[in-house]
Amino acid sequence: MMDLRVIFVGALAAATGCIIIDGSGSASDGQSSTGGASGESSGGTTSGGSTTEASATEASATGGSTSSSPTSGAPTSGATTGAPVEYCNGFDLAASEPFLDVKVMNGTPVGDGVVWPLECGGQGFWMFGLYPSLGGWDPGSDSVVFSITVDVEGFNNNPDGHFYSNTQEYYYIGCELLDGGVTGVIGVIPPDVIADLTALDGKPATLHIEISGGGQLLGVDATMTLSAPMDVVQGGCMPF
Repeated sequence: MMDLRVIFVGALAAATGCIIIDGSGSASDGQSSTGGASGESSGGTTSGGSTTEASATEASATGGSTSSSPTSGAPTSGATTGAPVEYCNGFDLAASEPFLDVKVMNGTPVGDGVVWPLECGGQGFWMFGLYPSLGGWDPGSDSVVFSITVDVEGFNNNPDGHFYSNTQEYYYIGCELLDGGVTGVIGVIPPDVIADLTALDGKPATLHIEISGGGQLLGVDATMTLSAPMDVVQGGCMPF
């Protein structure tokens, strides 16, 4: 009969993974022959206690990033800048130098003495619309940012002391249709405290609009005449 001490020592060695010598003189490490402790499995490999699953898309050996073929559809984004391949809403990427032109609703360029008509915006707000054309640089985004101030004597009632002001006026130059949005125009909305918009009819409005582009500060300044006749205002403004 085998000595009980030998049985105890053998069991202890097997539990701790030590190499033991059995009665036949062969060596065993106490591990299963199925490969379960060898660190390999059918779904991936185990190393240092962590398992990585096999994947149809393998990460790059240099950067660890995954890549896939681009999907179809327009517009697409540039690989490095995220910029749209094409621009819309008055932005001309191919212009020879940076420029900014601004018009009012009837297509007349902004300038001193020009009539600036009140119009109904697509979201149901009265506004004095500005229609910019610009370009000559790559903004690397689907929006550009204007700074705008408009002053109308007697009606400078916004919190900043202007008729209208916004130093972060985002203007969409992408080509996708926006759900519920209005593109291609900057709406100068009169202060809410003006109960009767016809009071603005014939009043001079001083406009300053600027944008940084292509390393330059582009701007337009003009004093125009507001047009808000009774027949237009009484017609109302509803979303469309």
